[in-house]
Amino acid sequence: MKYFYAFLVIIFGFLLVRYSNWLVNNFGHIDSAEHYLGTYGGTRLMWKLIGVLFIIGALLVISGIMNNILISIFGRLGAAGM
Repeated sequence: MKYFYAFLVIIFGFLLVRYSNWLVNNFGHIDSAEHYLGTYGGTRLMWKLIGVLFIIGALLVISGIMNNILISIFGRLGAAGM
């Protein structure tokens, strides 16, 4: 089932990258994205970066690397009570 959900997340990430211009035209510019990511086009870049992060995250879940990353970061929190 994780492959199915990861595939849906990959499609969602692709759609964010593909239709970032549509998102900006319909929902407007985000001031903080325009300030920190560029004077014009920062919002589009933000949507594209979010889409790419979704795609990379889904690929990490499919390959099983995400589980290892989460255990290495948060694994000691669960073992503290033992």
